[in-house]
Amino acid sequence: MMKFIVVYISLLVAFGSFSQQTQHYTQYQFNQFAINPAMAGTKNCIDIRTGFRYQWAGVTGAPQIGFINGHGPIRFKNRKKNLYGPKSGIGLSVTSDKFGAYSFLDANLAYAVHIPMSQYWKLSIGLAVGMKQTTFSTTNLTTEFIDPVIPTTSQSFIIFPDAKLGFWLANKSNFIGISIHNLFGNRLEGIGDISVLQRHFYMTAGKRFKLQKKWSFQPSFFLMKTGGTPMDFHLSALFDLDNKFSIGMGIRRTDAITAQIRFKLFDFLSIGYSFDFVISKINNNIWQTHELTAGFNSCSNYGNKSTTSCATFE
Repeated sequence: MMKFIVVYISLLVAFGSFSQQTQHYTQYQFNQFAINPAMAGTKNCIDIRTGFRYQWAGVTGAPQIGFINGHGPIRFKNRKKNLYGPKSGIGLSVTSDKFGAYSFLDANLAYAVHIPMSQYWKLSIGLAVGMKQTTFSTTNLTTEFIDPVIPTTSQSFIIFPDAKLGFWLANKSNFIGISIHNLFGNRLEGIGDISVLQRHFYMTAGKRFKLQKKWSFQPSFFLMKTGGTPMDFHLSALFDLDNKFSIGMGIRRTDAITAQIRFKLFDFLSIGYSFDFVISKINNNIWQTHELTAGFNSCSNYGNKSTTSCATFE
C-alpha cells in the first residue's frame, strides 16, 4: 500500500511548480509532428497519425495519452514550381493526457516553413498555437491531512494561448530537431498558489545506415528536459526493411527497456506497437507500458520508399 501511495503522489506532482513532463512516446521516430511543429508539411502529401499510450498498466492514476494529428504541404495552383525555393506546410494536433488527478486536452494549429540550406540539407522552422483545457479532479483524491494548497473542489479551465516552437534540420540520411513546449509558461489558476506550466525542451537526432538487401539501420536518441526534473533520454535502434517493416529496441534512462515493431498494410496504412519493460524499482508489481499507433499516408509511393526528405521516417 505504501508503494502505491508513493507512486500516486509522484503522479500528482508538487503544487509549488508544475513540472511534470509532457507526453512522450516510445515510437517517437514515427510521430515527430506531435513533438515538433517544424515537421508540418515535410512530406509531399497528407499524413495522419493516431495512437494510445498506457503507461504503468495496473497503477491507478497512471499516465494515459491519446492523440490524433495530421499535416501536409501548402500548394498554390497558379504559382510557378520552384524546386529550390522555400516551401511551407500546416498541421493540426489534438492530444488527451491524463495522470492522477490531472487531465489535459490540447488542440494546436501548426505552420512551418522549409528552407533549403544546400542541395541536400533543409532547415524547417515551425510554430504551433492553440489551447489547453486543464482539469483537476478531487473525486478520487484523498489526503492524510488537510492541505490548504490543494483545492477542495474539482477545477476546470482553459489556457489560451498555448504555443510550441520547433526547428528541424535534415537530409536524406541525418536529422536533428529541437522544440519547446509550454512556450508562454502559463499559470494554472485555482490549482496551488504559484502553479505554472514550465517550459519543456526536446531534442532528437538520428542517422540512417544502408545495409544489404534493402535493409537499413537507424540509431537515434530523444532528450527531454524541464525545470525541477532530471533530464530524460531515450536511446533506440531500428532495423528497417524497405520502409515496409521495422523492428527495434531501446532504453529510456534507467527506467525501462523498450521494444517496438511496425509494418505496412495496403500501401497507405501503418500499424505500430511498442512495449516498455520497466527495470526501475517500480517493477516490483510488474507494471509495464503499452503503446499502439496507426498512420495513414496519401502519398502514391507509400510503402516503397521514404516520402519525406528525412530517411528515418515514412
